[in-house]
Amino acid sequence: MRRHLAWLMVLAGAAQAHPGLTSVFGPGEQTDYEVSYLGITAGRARLTVGWQMEQFGRAVWPLVCDGESTLGAIYPVKDRFISYWDPSARRTLGADFFIDENKQRRRDRYVYDFDAMEALVTRQRPGEATGEKRVAIEQGTVDLAAAGFGLRNTPLVAGQVHELPVFTGNRLYKMKASVMGREQLTTRLGPLEVFRVTVNGEFNGALKTRGLMTLFYTADEKQLPVRAEAEFLLGRVRLEAVRYLPGRTYKENE
Repeated sequence: MRRHLAWLMVLAGAAQAHPGLTSVFGPGEQTDYEVSYLGITAGRARLTVGWQMEQFGRAVWPLVCDGESTLGAIYPVKDRFISYWDPSARRTLGADFFIDENKQRRRDRYVYDFDAMEALVTRQRPGEATGEKRVAIEQGTVDLAAAGFGLRNTPLVAGQVHELPVFTGNRLYKMKASVMGREQLTTRLGPLEVFRVTVNGEFNGALKTRGLMTLFYTADEKQLPVRAEAEFLLGRVRLEAVRYLPGRTYKENE
């Protein structure tokens, strides 16, 4: 299953906050997901909005995305992606990606320099020298987690398309989230009215998707992602929300 679980989990949390809006997510929020691969329960994921901390000289909320496989004997995965969200500037400042897959460990860090319009990427493997590279970015660049959480602060309207420059750690691509419409959905959290949103993914190798990824956001003030589905080259992956704990309400100037 490799990194299917990690990236789809991160995208389920992804978003762009708009000035003047109250944030529908805040510190303390937590959503647990069950992950299935080819129709078999294969892992679990958790999206958490952490309590305010300081990172890169700014007060941020860590948007924490944890994912692990439960088919450990086949291909053990235990990844953590943390996007550092600045709620006052309404943008992400950078991210840490802790990768632990099939006994191979690595830590990637992305730091966004919006003055120089570039991302500084460092990569560390145990016992190896730290690698470093710089990648050109655009104004408004976000990682997948910040894209997902941010979209929740954007009122979803059927027929609209939201575009964001998304940094994957290796390259920048234009993410398009198309709101297809509202529908009723039977979920593990009960029957819900949701927005169906399709998203393009531009990944390579085993992470290459067949067609668009589909996300389902609740049609209420939380716009919570309760399901995410994608068809990768190695099979179909689904995330299903099984537990939700609300966080504190965040308002402008708090």
